[in-house]
Amino acid sequence: MNSINKKEIEKFSKIAEEWWDPNGKFKPLHNFNPIRIRYIKENIIKDFKIRSSDKPLKNIKLLDIGCGGGLLSEPMCRLGAVSYTHLTLPTTPYV
Repeated sequence: MNSINKKEIEKFSKIAEEWWDPNGKFKPLHNFNPIRIRYIKENIIKDFKIRSSDKPLKNIKLLDIGCGGGLLSEPMCRLGAVSYTHLTLPTTPYV
């Protein structure tokens, strides 16, 4: 028994090519992404008492479950995260 919903996989497989289009169906997610990034970054900095401003997430390992196309992974890596794992069902080309 598992919780995989085949209809959901089919639905997201059909729109996988659109994840990275900032003006496509995921435009609201793209618009919201800077807020998510800021929130996560600020809380990691606060909780881990990080003082580096160049790469504030340097050597931080992150896990993103249900990653929504991986839109968060690239910005987090640019902030210095060295190990960023995003888990989703294998429906998109980036997997």
